[in-house]
Amino acid sequence: MFTFFGYAVGGAVLYWAARRRRLATEGFGYIVVAGICGGILGAKLMVWMGFNWQAFAASPLHMLNPHSGGRSIMGGVLGGWLAVELAKHKLGIKRSTGDLFALALPAGEAIGRIGCFLNGCCYGIPTTAFWGVEQHGALRHPTQLYSAAACAAIFGLLLYLRDRMPREGDLFRLYLILWGASRFLIEFFRENEVLYHGLSMFQWIGLELVILFSIVLWISHHRIRLNMRQTAEAN
Repeated sequence: MFTFFGYAVGGAVLYWAARRRRLATEGFGYIVVAGICGGILGAKLMVWMGFNWQAFAASPLHMLNPHSGGRSIMGGVLGGWLAVELAKHKLGIKRSTGDLFALALPAGEAIGRIGCFLNGCCYGIPTTAFWGVEQHGALRHPTQLYSAAACAAIFGLLLYLRDRMPREGDLFRLYLILWGASRFLIEFFRENEVLYHGLSMFQWIGLELVILFSIVLWISHHRIRLNMRQTAEAN
């Protein structure tokens, strides 16, 4: 139920943001559909390839079953982003649309994570803290609620900054940095397998997102300052 509410809230925020920037067009509708399909496929692929690859190899089409699992938020974001970029290229759309998704994604995830908490998935490691919750036979960190709170905070910050970023696309880049950093930290409290050097697969991906898009955001701002300096010198 909360997964449905998460999609509904994310969709409502996306439509509001598109209307506000006058991008609620037929072409943008195709982009949204592509993003949703790519997100669902990416979510399932990351779970199946990362944790259940033998079953995936035996029956690849089984992952299309909606009851077969596979709701990785990280895979969904990456898959959705790739699908949107491919759809934009196919439609010949060059304008950035990421800033619209930058608000919709954390809004939807903040609601959806409550569903994770109620379902008992994405649970944390055992803890003796007084706020621990009984899940899977032990008192555990409520990492689902940590994620919900982090996404709500990210949404609030990006909502405040939505008209203060100098270039289109920078808001989405900032979202990926904040989301990657929050996921990296929360993973320390989640029940996950260590992949390399004491970090899980999702932590390595989150760390890569933070580093990559921090560089991209810095380059974007550096170009703006350079253009402003050249304009001032020309005048």
